[in-house]
Amino acid sequence: MQATTQQAARGSSGPGGTALLVLLIGQSMANIDLAIVNLAAPAVSADLQVSGSELTLMVTAYALCSAVLLAPAARLGERHGVRRVYLCGLALFTLASLACGLATSTAVLIAGRCLQGAACALMISQVLMGIHRWFTGRARARALGWNAITLSGGAALGQVLGGTIVSADILGTGWRAVFLLNVPIGGLILLLGVVLLPRERPAATAVRGGNDIPGTVLLAAASLTVLIPLSLTRPDWIWFLLLAAAPLAVQLVRTERRVIARGGTPALDLRPLSAPSVRWSLVASSGCTLTYISMLFLLSLHLQNHLHLPAWQAGLVPLGWVLAFGLAGPVIGRASQGLARRLPVIGCSMLTVAYGLAPVFVPAGEGSAIWPLTAVLCVGGLGLGLTNTSLLNLLTTAVPPRFAATLSGTVNTLSSVVGVTGIALFGAVYPWLSRSGWAGPVTAWTLTCTGLALIAAFCGFAALRAVAAADPVGPVITAGATEPAAAVLSTKERPGASTAG
Repeated sequence: MQATTQQAARGSSGPGGTALLVLLIGQSMANIDLAIVNLAAPAVSADLQVSGSELTLMVTAYALCSAVLLAPAARLGERHGVRRVYLCGLALFTLASLACGLATSTAVLIAGRCLQGAACALMISQVLMGIHRWFTGRARARALGWNAITLSGGAALGQVLGGTIVSADILGTGWRAVFLLNVPIGGLILLLGVVLLPRERPAATAVRGGNDIPGTVLLAAASLTVLIPLSLTRPDWIWFLLLAAAPLAVQLVRTERRVIARGGTPALDLRPLSAPSVRWSLVASSGCTLTYISMLFLLSLHLQNHLHLPAWQAGLVPLGWVLAFGLAGPVIGRASQGLARRLPVIGCSMLTVAYGLAPVFVPAGEGSAIWPLTAVLCVGGLGLGLTNTSLLNLLTTAVPPRFAATLSGTVNTLSSVVGVTGIALFGAVYPWLSRSGWAGPVTAWTLTCTGLALIAAFCGFAALRAVAAADPVGPVITAGATEPAAAVLSTKERPGASTAG
């Protein structure tokens, strides 16, 4: 894999450029599907007579299965190659979509959603790994920029297409078209992937030590003890699962240290976290993601419940946010070295200002102009895009390609966990404040936006620490893929570490 990776990394016009196209199309399809299904949930409930708890499980099963399997899926890509794992995930996603579209019972639909989530983990985990391995320097920065555009475009299309597809009742399929349309699209992307994705030979270091089954099980268990209570509101005893998260996490760390000590390949390699720039980058990126997903959820509640906007109009309000997120891509790709080092802090500052201004520019009531809030959200979306994309660029520069699986699994898993955490936290605080006699909807909106602004401000501090901790000699966007392991390993760990990349 080393030879293939270095050959592809020499320029984005080679195999890496066409491979990136295929990877991003598949990621976009999975991203669109998540948003569309959320908007199609009422139609599913009416057709299949789904109960409230079953409907919640239908929506959350996708996210839960995806979040739990992201890290193991990234490790599979390291062992068997990005191409093979991505194509397997795409094939499974296509078949699972067909099963969902043909489902005649709730059980079949939920099972299909679980398979979709597993397939999504296989696909998404390979995107950052492919960018990390196949691109270097400015080519990598541009690839991450295109990734940002894909993420924002997928979210925007999902918001727009969700209600439209269900309402159009394509060929009498109703909500089933949401899933069935994935079948021809997935088949086409699968054919393109077979032709365009570069073949890889698993490196000997990726196979050494066998599978870390105990670590994989502990990682999945620790993730579920956090995600399940935050995703499901019933039964009440489910919150006791959170008590098991801490001891499971401690045992996971101990297990992975033992695997590393005997020269094996851990399910989650924690060595890259020894670098302060990596730790602070992950903190800043995770915090910004939490505020973003929380804001989208709060907007839906406030615009529909307080301002009484119809669902389709409330869904269009944050479009400027997600589209502005994509504008960060071209900025990152063309930024000079000096500007690139400042972009994470600039982005967090813009995000903080947007959250602070959101209560000021929110419409006062029905019939009020909505465009001032939309403009503020555009500022926040651009700030979020600048922060997340530039921090990803910093991470992929600080972490050698041989840790690509660890980086991909960590970033994607953290994004899923903090997203669910943000919705659970602010989704509980806002309704409670809205119903209280001393606050009400307006005060609830103001206080929750203030909370988001404070988190974004702390993310700015974390981003500043990440940039300061990065190597001032090595350019942020021009460091090569063969950067030595010393950038992320302690002195004690370096001697026994493999240098294959």
